[in-house]
Amino acid sequence: MPRAGRQRRVFVWGGAGGGVVAVAGVALLWDPGQTLAWTAGVAAAAAAAFLGQQAPQYLQESLARRRARRELTESDPLAISVEIRNHDYVTFDFGDRVADVPAAGHTVRVIVTATGPSAVVLIGMRAEVLSREELPGDLSRHAAEMPVRQFEVLLDTDSPEVRALGASDFPYRIAGDESEVLDLLVSTERGLVRWVLWLDWMCAGRRCSTRIDLRGDAFRTAARQPGCA
Repeated sequence: MPRAGRQRRVFVWGGAGGGVVAVAGVALLWDPGQTLAWTAGVAAAAAAAFLGQQAPQYLQESLARRRARRELTESDPLAISVEIRNHDYVTFDFGDRVADVPAAGHTVRVIVTATGPSAVVLIGMRAEVLSREELPGDLSRHAAEMPVRQFEVLLDTDSPEVRALGASDFPYRIAGDESEVLDLLVSTERGLVRWVLWLDWMCAGRRCSTRIDLRGDAFRTAARQPGCA
């Protein structure tokens, strides 16, 4: 209920209560015994009316506010979209199917948007290799486009590394409805790699990590096979 509406209801109930008190005072001077019984009945009726009409509404509003606060503190204040750009393909024959996998040197574009009222500080980004297979494949080139802001993802190091290629690096601060666009140049020289990203962030005292992938599936990147470059 809007604040003005609540105030009007308070005034109405307050005025009605004041009128009842005034009448009860006059009646008490006239006939104390009957007045006390009548006053008790009026009070009980008023309480029943309040509990029947106002209490459920106040309870619903309180529960809604509590639910909104809980959702704000428990949900991630970020919206993340992912796009594969600037890529050639390596074609693999898995026996039951043939699949085109982006070749090393492609770009993963990550767009991070703050969705809540509090600003979010992006602390860093990490890559995690989920699997690696040594498989033969054929390289097919596609038209490429120049990336915008560049990072690189090095999948062959002992701890996969996400490294800025320009002067700008983490942390970045994004306020509500603002976005940060990150282009990640992915490289591997060994096998077919399944991997994901982890975005570390802070917001309103919380420090968390959000997994970044392709709508629930891991990224896949294939090394450019010898003789196919």
